[in-house]
Amino acid sequence: MHELGICDAILKTVDGIAKEEQLEVVNKITLEVGMLSGVVPHFLTDCWQAVIDGTPYQHTALELELINGLARCEDCGHEFSADLEKMYCPKCAGRRLTPLTGTDLTIKEIEAE
Repeated sequence: MHELGICDAILKTVDGIAKEEQLEVVNKITLEVGMLSGVVPHFLTDCWQAVIDGTPYQHTALELELINGLARCEDCGHEFSADLEKMYCPKCAGRRLTPLTGTDLTIKEIEAE
């Protein structure tokens, strides 16, 4: 489960920003999670609780914004909404696909005092 390592990296990144910006309390972190990123959203939220337990961030909420995946079929050129469970072209059933969006995991916002 690589989501645990991702949550740990997010916490370290946010901690560094909080110290640099002299933030007293981080209330919420908003992440954009691409549906083609390979990250399982509910695993992220579960792992987040484990990573923040007993830290100064134990009351920091994690909010996820899911970003749809868009892919292009290299066989017919059709662009379509894609997810990891249905990785084939709905027009020609081709499997040579290029992801166009939805592959990233990004810290969008840090809400702090």
